[in-house]
Amino acid sequence: MFKNSCFLFGNKEMSIFTPLNMFTYMKSIHLFCLSTFLILSSFGVHKYYMSLTQITYDQRQKSLQIILRIFIDDLQTEMNSLANESFELATDREPKNIESKYQDYLKENLSFRINSTHKTYEYIGKEYDNDMVVFYLEIPKIDTLKTLTTYNKILNHSFPKQENIIKTKVYNKHKSIILTPYKTKSLINF
Repeated sequence: MFKNSCFLFGNKEMSIFTPLNMFTYMKSIHLFCLSTFLILSSFGVHKYYMSLTQITYDQRQKSLQIILRIFIDDLQTEMNSLANESFELATDREPKNIESKYQDYLKENLSFRINSTHKTYEYIGKEYDNDMVVFYLEIPKIDTLKTLTTYNKILNHSFPKQENIIKTKVYNKHKSIILTPYKTKSLINF
């Protein structure tokens, strides 16, 4: 079967399909396919845990406007774990008092100091946007903003690889920082 599978390489006739070459070739293909499968499937298994907090200082309104985005399934896992309950977010089985639960969770896990003074934010509301919950918060009556300290422990209880990205826009300057369960505080000077 393999006797006629020959080619000329220079002046030598070489057989490409000897039983040993075929076994080595098939073994290499098998190893390549297995390696490729393992590498590609490892990307699908790993999940990233993150939230995004966008902070904008509106000089005209003298307020700090905060938009916080969190994946619904991650927040549901966290809140169920902390409350030792089982409820579903963004469904018709969502608890009637979910706004209160959200506000309590945010007060426990997100806070700000402006110019070295603790400031309480107002909870404006939330909306569901595809697979995320988007919270709207505001800190009014900010005449000047020299320093902003953010304490962010969102999802840290349930996800040790959680990353909380903080993006600021103050006086038309953009700054960003990433907080983790091991680093929950940031100080930004403007």
